[in-house]
Amino acid sequence: MKINPEIFRGYDLRGVVDRDLNPEIVEHLGKAYGTYLRKKRIKRAVIGYDCRLSSPDYKQAMIRGLVKTGIDVIDIGLTLAGTFYWAQYYLRSRGGVMVTASHNPPEYNGFKFALGYSRTMVTDEIQDLRKLADGGQFVKAKKKGTVSKREITAAYFADLAKRFKKIKKFRVVIDPSNTTAGAFIPKLLRKVGCTVIEQNCRIDGSFPVGTPDPTEKKVAERLSRGVRERKADLGFSYDADGDRIGIVDEQGNILWNDILVALFAADVIDQNPGAKIVFNTLCSKVVEDVIKAKKGKPIMWRTGHSFIKAQAQKIKAKFAGELSGHFFFLDKFYGHDDGAYATLRVLDYLSRTGQTLGQAVASFPKYISSPEIKVGCPDSKKVKLIAKIAKVLRGDFKDAKVIDDDKRAGDGARLEMPDSMFVIRYSQNGPYLTIKFEAKTQVEYNRLKRYINKLLHSYPEVDWSFGVNVESLK
Repeated sequence: MKINPEIFRGYDLRGVVDRDLNPEIVEHLGKAYGTYLRKKRIKRAVIGYDCRLSSPDYKQAMIRGLVKTGIDVIDIGLTLAGTFYWAQYYLRSRGGVMVTASHNPPEYNGFKFALGYSRTMVTDEIQDLRKLADGGQFVKAKKKGTVSKREITAAYFADLAKRFKKIKKFRVVIDPSNTTAGAFIPKLLRKVGCTVIEQNCRIDGSFPVGTPDPTEKKVAERLSRGVRERKADLGFSYDADGDRIGIVDEQGNILWNDILVALFAADVIDQNPGAKIVFNTLCSKVVEDVIKAKKGKPIMWRTGHSFIKAQAQKIKAKFAGELSGHFFFLDKFYGHDDGAYATLRVLDYLSRTGQTLGQAVASFPKYISSPEIKVGCPDSKKVKLIAKIAKVLRGDFKDAKVIDDDKRAGDGARLEMPDSMFVIRYSQNGPYLTIKFEAKTQVEYNRLKRYINKLLHSYPEVDWSFGVNVESLK
């Protein structure tokens, strides 16, 4: 069976529905993954799915492939990615598949493949799966695996609620862009005593209000309006499978998630002096500033939730976070990202400190910072383009500290100056480049913006017909 190799990405599998993926291909992938699990002596897998229109059919196709290799499957139904990871512990299953394409547009779908507790396939493992799929030499079980269904949401909510017993009765706006979190987060927050204002919580897999990406400025601005109009204490947005969050404060001010990384890091270090904190290359300089001020150990690592997660687990960090909104609390929770847990962790911090969110971040160093910007670039061209751009950057910024090694960057370059920084990299999960820049002064911020805009427009490989937050370069 011919499968587009570009759907096997850095830390999951994503492709366009009815072009790269269909039920036949998904069943084939299920047999490949089942074979991979059997080689690891894993015979059980949990499966869950997000609200995308194709997800139920793809879930069934994946199950068909898995059981043919002798894997026993536990179907937990529509669920959040964090609940899926939690279910592995609850159901004692090292294997598992989450059917989701995270924050990608509705025409996409994909899969996160588990390979242990709180661990998913990355890089070489993903490519090993691709080779298995291409070869088609699958385990043929003498006896098919079994399929059972389990409802675990109540147990999951009970576990989270008992971890946070003193949350104040906040007034919270929840906007998941008509995706999976709408079926779960409002119920969870009401369980812990909050007043919840639902905004775009009705599930609709066609994503009628747009792509469910908390890093998109229009999503954040919509959430901001909701908080201001309803006089709420704060607001949260989510991506399609609920493992990433976005946040605005009581005034409706948008806090990009690197500020939240800094806030979480400060809190973790206060409770774990000298703690190691992992953060990705797209994060603001404020993150390292805050970690050092708290006498923690800052560790910059390459972008990608699975890369960050693996490094944090390896070095026994107490916390890890990304600009995209993936947060890993290894001090008091499992080693995976969980948007519901992160939401409660924010509310718990504000309850313990007696602060508003705005007050909690008021003392942080101030940078004028762009959102995470995405501009189109075909998967077949993006790697070579970034290699060309990196050479230009080194020539144009001879005095800058350039971070472009495989461990900390891996897929692009970060340039650091005393009072500014910027990053250009290619995405691991879509046909685009990602840009982030900041400075302490408006003059320097505008200079970087003009430079990056001119640089990217000089390359025909860049596809300006697609983009997220591109207006921040104008």
